[in-house]
Amino acid sequence: MAEMRYLMVRVETGDWPPYCTLGEVAYRAGLHPELVEKFIRLGLIEFAEENDDGEMLFDASVVPLIRRIMRLRNQLGVNYAGIGVILELLSQLDLMESRIEELEKKLGI
Repeated sequence: MAEMRYLMVRVETGDWPPYCTLGEVAYRAGLHPELVEKFIRLGLIEFAEENDDGEMLFDASVVPLIRRIMRLRNQLGVNYAGIGVILELLSQLDLMESRIEELEKKLGI
């Protein structure tokens, strides 16, 4: 059986570093790294880049997204395909709200 490594991260300022490893993301989200990898394969999350060792690096904002995925899955019983649709719709909604705010500023409303 392969040895599992979990990285403990000490954050002094309360801010997360801009990029996290797979192990750090899994630890912060309270999940097994294999489940995070599954979310990548399903297209629910993406990693930002790879380091020189080929290790995936994630934007720290992926942790709240993973928590949202788990909430949809565990509390609402939404399947992974449905979660993908919901996340896309929420993204479009955020974009539309931003555009409305921008237009309101231009119009002085």
